[in-house]
Amino acid sequence: MAKSTGYFGLRRGSTKSHTFQVIGGKQITKDRVEGGKNPRTLRQMKARCIMATVGSAYSAMKAICDHSFQGVSAGRACMARFMELNASYARQSANQSNGYFGFNKWGIKGMMPGCYQISDGTLPSICPNLSTLSIDGAAKTATIDVAYGRSVAEICEELGVEQYGDMATICVAYKRNDGSYGFGAARLTFKQGSDVAGSFDLAIDGDFVAASINYAGNKLSLVAKTAFDWADGADAEHTYTAAIASHYRNDKYLYSKAQFDVQDAAPSYAEAIQTYPVGAARFLNGDGNAQDNGGSAPVTPSEPSNPVVTDPALTIQKNGTGTATVTHSGTTLVSGATVPANDEVEIVVTPASGFTPTATLNGQSVELTQSGDNYEGSFLMPAANAVLSIVTSGGGGADQN
Repeated sequence: MAKSTGYFGLRRGSTKSHTFQVIGGKQITKDRVEGGKNPRTLRQMKARCIMATVGSAYSAMKAICDHSFQGVSAGRACMARFMELNASYARQSANQSNGYFGFNKWGIKGMMPGCYQISDGTLPSICPNLSTLSIDGAAKTATIDVAYGRSVAEICEELGVEQYGDMATICVAYKRNDGSYGFGAARLTFKQGSDVAGSFDLAIDGDFVAASINYAGNKLSLVAKTAFDWADGADAEHTYTAAIASHYRNDKYLYSKAQFDVQDAAPSYAEAIQTYPVGAARFLNGDGNAQDNGGSAPVTPSEPSNPVVTDPALTIQKNGTGTATVTHSGTTLVSGATVPANDEVEIVVTPASGFTPTATLNGQSVELTQSGDNYEGSFLMPAANAVLSIVTSGGGGADQN
């Protein structure tokens, strides 16, 4: 790598042999590393399927999930927590074929339904009777039963609000006409009012463009309208809800845990993984089809009881105001994590506006390919400890996480 001032001024981009970028007003020139190994094993494709699924869900619910984990910094730290938790849940669902998650097919964007955990905190879970009462796809509206009670006090108990200013946010995932799932949120803020419905201010986010709250028959209901058309045949059973409590106490916000309850999500992992471009199977590495062993469960190889080899560690350095997520087998990596040699590590970068991000492994460029607002790349873990450096903007200090 060299710093220089080119004859034609500052340069960006690549030639056949070099990559050019500008950091801090200085020209950086590096040897260009072509591509990288990408054998597309079944294991790699499974990791990509899971990350594509969970990443699409985060994008759909970012308005809430980028700050909904108590004690975790808003933004990329919350994103990493969301990805870590839900990639683990999705991986379990794929392994068990239990229908708790739908999975994105190759190249398909948009959220699929799943038991996503969308918040966490120390407050108790709220709205035990939350459910979708009915939908009107033509009108793009859903009616949600939020809470039951004969008085403001009883309604507040179900909503988990204790004092004026406490909030309960109702989150809804619904099926759009393009086959993906949309996401909307309605926040009820407790205030002094003359009746039950008048005791809450209402605000909306996500796909919701209008909403109202009604109280009748000892039931508080939410009617919400979405910006996008619903799928033909969309029904209440496959419209999913979750509720988050928010309290401001001692100069910080406290939240409750919330998670969607999904039982028969589609597409299944088996259906989705068939669409991924898997390369040649490597039988000795566990690829290939397992035989059913006379009707019993496939035989799973056991781990060595005393492994001799210590996996190399990956130091991750991030510089800039953008965000970057580094994953291995669907799990978000932190700096210092160990990764088996020759396993694929994936990078997803959301750079600062107008900036082209870069990544280097032990000083050698890792190719990043633009995909919408993100840049994606991957590399195979070296046999020795390695340093991955990611630059997401033209300024800002480096951190390791």
